[in-house]
Order: sequence, then structure tokens, then C-alpha cells
Amino acid sequence: MPEIMKFDDPVLLIGGGEHSIGLLNQYKHLPIVAADGGANHLRELLGSAAVPKLILGDLDSLDDREHWESVTHVQKVAEQDSTDFEKCLYSVDAPFFIAAGFCGRRLDHTLAALHVMHKYSNDKRVILTSSHDVLLVSSESVILNLPAKTRVSIYPLSAVTFASSEGLQYPLDGLTLTQGVQIGTSNSSVADTVEINPVKNSGVFAIMLPIDCASAIVEWYSA
Repeated sequence: MPEIMKFDDPVLLIGGGEHSIGLLNQYKHLPIVAADGGANHLRELLGSAAVPKLILGDLDSLDDREHWESVTHVQKVAEQDSTDFEKCLYSVDAPFFIAAGFCGRRLDHTLAALHVMHKYSNDKRVILTSSHDVLLVSSESVILNLPAKTRVSIYPLSAVTFASSEGLQYPLDGLTLTQGVQIGTSNSSVADTVEINPVKNSGVFAIMLPIDCASAIVEWYSA
């Protein structure tokens, strides 16, 4: 296993997929960790001043490796049983992660990122972003401050039963959501606070919101 790098602040993880420039500019003050070829996009996305604290992965997609090794720490993780996204999560310790560029361009990459989110849902707090959406995964209660009429999609990653919900147009109270049976996409907030309470140890679910709601998840994770 690689040496674990620890951060006191949340970390911005950069991959090579789709990005929201607005979100990157909002959180570029955070420590940046680039997953392999994600570093290739940094100068284009954030300018020449953007230097990651760490570049990590199998390094098969990293351009200009000599340059990066001269300005930051580059760490190769040779094992091929996990994605570079997962390598970053098990190699870095931080209060939470904002993961950008790990989905969007290819559906299989998006599904692989969701798999990693599920796998680490009990150990890591991660906000997964694309160019238009933001996603979190949880097996516990979630409370978010959102504008009314915000799209709130709830998607079961395993069968999950909900004890209650507040602030949703279509309440989840007593519902069991299961892929292939019933899901909860395209719900909507009807109050300033949305609260989702699963039955304890019931299952794992994803919440998907518009990209401009990333700050609501950051606020919840920072509380």
C-alpha cells in the first residue's frame, strides 16, 4: 500500500473527465490532488498557478512527468485492481473530498466512480461532480439546505428503506427503493431544508442535485 498523505482541509480531487469550471474556481483554494492524467488538464482549467499537492495513480496517462516531478510529489500506485479515483481515496486522508472529472465522458467511467462511492461510503465523505450535477452517497440521515423547487433525485445503490423525509414534494416515509423495482429520481424540494432519514443499516443510496448545490453538501460535511 502507498504512503497515506494527510490533509487538515478538504481536498479537491481532479480527474480527466467532465468538469464544471465554476465549481473548480469556487474550490481551487483547497489542496488539489490529481488522479494521473487529471493533472494534464490543470493548467488549462485553472491556470499555470494551479499545482497539485500530489499526483497519484498508475501514471499511464500523465503527460510531461518530468515537469510534474520537478514541482510536486508524484506517486505511482502500480496495482491494477482499482481505478485511479479509488487509488486517490485510499491513499489520501482528508475531512472530505470534492471529486471533479471522474464521470461524464464515458458511461462506464461514471458507473465505476459510483461503484467506488458506494464501496467507500462508510469510510470517506465524497462529493462527486460532473459538468451539470453533484452527487453524494450515504447510508445515514442527510440534511441539506436547498432552495425550494431544487431537483432532488434519490437513487438506491442497494435496497434501502426510509423511515421519514422532510421538505420533499414526494415524501419517502416508509418507502423501500430498489433498482429495477422503484427509484426516487426527479423529486423536488418544497422547503429550505431537506431531510432524508433511512432506517438504520437499511442500505446505501445516492442523492443527486444540480451542480450549483455543491455548496449545500460542503456545508453539511463541514458542520
